[in-house]
Amino acid sequence: MEIKNLQPSEVFANFYELSRIPRESGNEKGVSDFLVQFAKDRKLEVIQDEALNVIIRKKASKGYEDRPTVALQGHMDMVCVKEDDSDHDFEKDPIELKIEDGWLTANGTTLGGDDGIGVAFIMGILDDDSLEHGPIEAIITTGEETSMVGANAIDLSQLKAKYLINIDSEEEGVLTIGCAGGLDLEIEFKKEYEKAQGDFIEINLAGFEGGHSGMEIDKFRCNAIKNLARLLHNIEGVQIADIKGGVKRNAIPTTAYALVSVKDRDEAITEIEKRIGEILNEYKDSDPKGTITVKKAQYEGEVISQKASKDIIDAIFVLPDGLYKKYKDNIVTSSNLGLLENREDTVMFHSMIRSEVDSAKANRAEIAIEIIKRFGGSYQITNQYSGWQREESSLIGIANETWKQIHGDDLIIGTTHGGLECGLFKKEIPHVEMISFGPEIEGAHSPAERCNIQSVANNYKFLVELLKKIK
Repeated sequence: MEIKNLQPSEVFANFYELSRIPRESGNEKGVSDFLVQFAKDRKLEVIQDEALNVIIRKKASKGYEDRPTVALQGHMDMVCVKEDDSDHDFEKDPIELKIEDGWLTANGTTLGGDDGIGVAFIMGILDDDSLEHGPIEAIITTGEETSMVGANAIDLSQLKAKYLINIDSEEEGVLTIGCAGGLDLEIEFKKEYEKAQGDFIEINLAGFEGGHSGMEIDKFRCNAIKNLARLLHNIEGVQIADIKGGVKRNAIPTTAYALVSVKDRDEAITEIEKRIGEILNEYKDSDPKGTITVKKAQYEGEVISQKASKDIIDAIFVLPDGLYKKYKDNIVTSSNLGLLENREDTVMFHSMIRSEVDSAKANRAEIAIEIIKRFGGSYQITNQYSGWQREESSLIGIANETWKQIHGDDLIIGTTHGGLECGLFKKEIPHVEMISFGPEIEGAHSPAERCNIQSVANNYKFLVELLKKIK
């Protein structure tokens, strides 16, 4: 069966079209223009701002003119990660979609269901004049996966909505009414060069599962960057020639690499091979597909000094990473060391810290900063945003009643450790009642990302009925 013929066709056909347009965070001009044209073709009012956010307005259906305005919200950008052997070019190639056992997935890359499916839901509502609903304001933002640049830039004073429905959650039968806040901690160590004093080895970590650094940080998957530092920690005479790891700051890193000089190559390889066995054994249940290799290598040229190399490796080794606090089923506080880059004059690594509680987020950052200062690094905090604190509202009750009438059971109501734009919106429009939901998506931010086809049908029907019930 072709993807665009899956049911509900109004969702999957739109998602197919979105998947043909490159839309990595920061490269949204094409998809933003596509959405503008989509609105114009249907004679809908549309606004495109300087940040390429798109707001589309649709009038109420006949007999629903006195209903309150509802905002439907999602983001047009996606995380672009591919398997090690993929030659996919995210700047020009369409996502290659495929169906496997009732799931929609992609060939060797992230799917973009986060949040392309949510945008496809919104397009389906805008495109169907047979539906019953009050006035609709569609808000589709840019840069959600990186800095929430769109949500920060958008002018919300022009909105008339009383309710906002965010379609960017990823669990079937779950209604999200709060989310974590976050910040990015960018860390740099200046390079100091010297001549190599030993022989070279090369270490490769690859094929680990990775995943969403918020939603899946409690799955105890291997952070390739952290474990690269573990392999090199206290190996005598390490001098870095090259080092790197990860792809995106908000994805658990699946790969890491180092080319280093060591004092005694045979002794270092023996010790590292022992540590490799320990690491693979520790992750044999939670992340069994990854591989780690160490081998002899050759290199000509200067290397980072022993002192600077040790500071870099030791800082990565002790930097907080992973789940920090969980209460019942809710992840409260975490951090993810997601990116390691060998730049021209510095080695940079990037930690993303999340918490529902702003003070806990700040404390986690302070711990990391203290470590970095002690090892001689510098830091910068960027992209800081507050969480969306849980609150009761009439919209929650309407949503739960609607879901129960359709599916026979209550929604699970809770918060998410992922970052949602609702936190930023709530500060600007505190009077607007907000909820978030979405179909079942697994492995977001990784090449294993997949979206359940039946769950798309379940949740789209829920949205259609919910819009009919809101009074």
